[in-house]
Amino acid sequence: MSTQVTNVAARAARKRPGVRPLLTFFAVLGVLVVAGIVAGLIPKLRREKAVLAATNVEATQKPVVNVAQARPAPAKQTLDLPGDLQAVIESPIFARVDGYLSKRNVDIGDHVKTGQVMAEIETPELDQQIQQAKATLSNSQSNLKELQADITLADANARLAGTTYQRWKALQEKGAIARQDFDEKDADFQVKKAQLEAAQAKLASARDMVAANAANVRRLEQTKSFCHVTAPFDGIVTYRVMDVGTLVNSGNGGANRELFRVADVRTMRIFVNVPQTWVGSIEDGQKAELRVQELPGKVFYPVVQHSTHEVDTSNRSMLAVLRTPNPSALLLPGMFAQVRFATSRPVSTLLIPSDAMINGKDGTRVATVDAVGKVRFRNIRVGNDFGNEVEVLDGLSANDFVIMNPSDAVREGAEVEVNKVTR
Repeated sequence: MSTQVTNVAARAARKRPGVRPLLTFFAVLGVLVVAGIVAGLIPKLRREKAVLAATNVEATQKPVVNVAQARPAPAKQTLDLPGDLQAVIESPIFARVDGYLSKRNVDIGDHVKTGQVMAEIETPELDQQIQQAKATLSNSQSNLKELQADITLADANARLAGTTYQRWKALQEKGAIARQDFDEKDADFQVKKAQLEAAQAKLASARDMVAANAANVRRLEQTKSFCHVTAPFDGIVTYRVMDVGTLVNSGNGGANRELFRVADVRTMRIFVNVPQTWVGSIEDGQKAELRVQELPGKVFYPVVQHSTHEVDTSNRSMLAVLRTPNPSALLLPGMFAQVRFATSRPVSTLLIPSDAMINGKDGTRVATVDAVGKVRFRNIRVGNDFGNEVEVLDGLSANDFVIMNPSDAVREGAEVEVNKVTR
């Protein structure tokens, strides 16, 4: 049938010579179109086949993860904590008298000795009070002398009246005088005795007044001695605010009343906040090492003097106070230092790489690999952070392997290929 159709077409073409080239053109064009379609389809099929093969390989291939074994933390280790330095004694110096600062002998940074005069205060009002008090004392002393003379006279009159009374009493007993005369002598004797007692009472009061006035003078003179502001102990002047001519008031209240501040830096105190985990490792008398970044190569050896024996609820730490000699005054108040304790761990803990932790809504977790190579997530309780490693207090055992830097492919129950990392 097809042969007949072909023959018919050939005869028609022979009959119509212009049709054959046109048929040839369309045939060639059809071949080219088919060849183009085939040429474009084959690479696409190859790519799809390659993608499918890669997908099958990825589906069947296990993800490779780096794991590290949780290792027991060493029983002995060093604990580095920040500390604040303060002088063993640092006291503000206030004026004890009112007046004007007339002389200043020291300035910031000067070394002072106990009793050294640091400044002088001019006290005109106090000077007037002392003069008035001395005048009052002199007046009371003069009154005392007058009363002493009066009591001498009263004593003489009392003795004379007593002698007269005894004589008249003897005469009255013999009936030699009238009863009226004897009563007059008796009354006179009683009056003289009362006068003597009154004079003695006035004398005692005058003596008390003299003593009180003398005490007032001594008090004012003692206050006057405070016009010399002296150093209470050996130390360094770390602060001063007032200069010559400044009005000063006594006491430690109000603003700008502190004249100087003196610090004894021969011994330094170090205040350290010890985390709750390590409270049981810090004891009184324990030695430590102290380093300051600004003093490279210098190591000091402070000793724990005492601690609060109480954990502060705001930061869950206990304050420990250490002391160290500072004979060369290299350590200064206010410095920041690093204190190193040699401690033993109070509980058995594990260490894992810090990049193994996963923090999320489920808390702190790690991804572990079990014995058959499957991923298991575990919640852990973290202790101290040591930078590259963290302390695990609970949730892991020493035989567990944790995945480092877990990716999205690490899911619960997923099978993985393990690459162990040694630390």
